[in-house]
Amino acid sequence: MTDAPAKVPTAGGRFALGLIVALFVGALADFGAGLAAMALAIQPLGFVIGAVPGLVLGALGLRRRGRGGFGEGLLAGACVILLIGSLCGGAVGGGLNIK
Repeated sequence: MTDAPAKVPTAGGRFALGLIVALFVGALADFGAGLAAMALAIQPLGFVIGAVPGLVLGALGLRRRGRGGFGEGLLAGACVILLIGSLCGGAVGGGLNIK
């Protein structure tokens, strides 16, 4: 017989901490990604550049998942940062057309 894997209890505080960390760090990283997308001035590439911080945070969240809630919070925050970052990166990816 095989034993079922033991479930690790999820702590709400750790989940909230992971979510706040992901949103704060992701917002700072998305600001830099938006500036990079604006400098390149290629709109389709702006979507990809804006999504990179969310993808990195998602990979970190997947790696930390299952250890009490922090990784799950990182993963949830990464989803928000991925969505917002890619949309904002695409919006500013056209560059500044100030005349």
